[in-house]
Amino acid sequence: MSKVEAYKIIISQFLAKTLDERAKENFANYLNDPDFLEAWQQLLEEGEIEQSPNNRIAHDNLFKTIIQDKRIKDQVVSSSDKKKSTIYMLRYVRIAAMLLLVGISASIFFYVQKNRHESQSVAANSLAVVPGSQKAEIILENGERIDLEKLKLDTVIDNGAFEIIKSDKGIISYRLKNSKAGNQQTAYNTIVTPRGGEYKLLLADGTKIWLNAATTLRYPISFNGDERKIQLQGEAYFEVSKRVHHGRRVPFIVNTGNQTLEVLGTSFNLQNYGKSIVTTLVEGKVKLNVHDSPQDNLYLSPAEQAVLHFTNKNFLKTAVDPRYFTAWKEGKFAFYNTSIDEVMEIISRWYDVEVHFDYRPENFAFSGTVSRYDDINKLLRTIELVGDIHFEVKGRKIYVKR
Repeated sequence: MSKVEAYKIIISQFLAKTLDERAKENFANYLNDPDFLEAWQQLLEEGEIEQSPNNRIAHDNLFKTIIQDKRIKDQVVSSSDKKKSTIYMLRYVRIAAMLLLVGISASIFFYVQKNRHESQSVAANSLAVVPGSQKAEIILENGERIDLEKLKLDTVIDNGAFEIIKSDKGIISYRLKNSKAGNQQTAYNTIVTPRGGEYKLLLADGTKIWLNAATTLRYPISFNGDERKIQLQGEAYFEVSKRVHHGRRVPFIVNTGNQTLEVLGTSFNLQNYGKSIVTTLVEGKVKLNVHDSPQDNLYLSPAEQAVLHFTNKNFLKTAVDPRYFTAWKEGKFAFYNTSIDEVMEIISRWYDVEVHFDYRPENFAFSGTVSRYDDINKLLRTIELVGDIHFEVKGRKIYVKR
């Protein structure tokens, strides 16, 4: 009998709650074995794992087995000082990611309420809360506003010297109607995404920009001469095109109020929501400068991040995995040891809800990747499984409780 076949028997016994004590003790270890994941995948494809209520509960039991196993706890909790202990969920994240890859039902992560009435009540209270979507408006230089959500796909708006195009994929771009328009004084437009909105923009130079929720970007409709400048408030991901003028590369400059970022052709994420400016470099090289600061320019290489705190106007540079900071443009939340305050701030901005803390758990750190387009109840139930925390949804308000 192959290992895969043996694992299929063990999984079937687990779901039937007939697993012997020795197998129960070793169950968490099985999750590190690719053969175990292959066995689960085969059972799913063979229809042996049905989505009945009992099996959904069994899936939840499996998840609890993972996070409650003492050996795993010993590995994910590191503490030299109990008051300053930090929870590391690295092994949990790896296991969860592998389980998702083989197609295990999302119910393994989303806690099924034992009390059906309570579950229905929570769902009813959050009916008005939906994930964010493509929503934005463009403000022309004359103050006219264009609601992009109401604009049909594959539409062209004639604005005299230039045209605004919404492609069949919902991407906004510009087209000058004649070459003389490009030689005139550059006109600026502003695109604004509300809370719960996102959009993609293609600048005249070919630069691609993904805008996250609650973001404002001011940009020229065309680029002339030896510089490219835009202004950002909020969060955006950039794929900057290379541009040459008179034989020299033209820098791309992003002004965020307290910081100027200069690139020649690169990919990066820039977050500026008012408390700090976080620059995460994916490819290429960028130069950062703090306004009104004696600190020298800071250069970033790929997989490096710079955080500028407004209080001291100093950079903090660290090595990071950029995927955690760019996952949003792929439609995902990606958390890594993220505090409850930051998690709820992100949720608040994307789902456009208010968050009230009746309880703040100490040393809470959440890690995991989930869809940004999931029902908010699923997301909150996932977070509840990781820590000593509970959420109550009332209309467009979320209460954090013990």
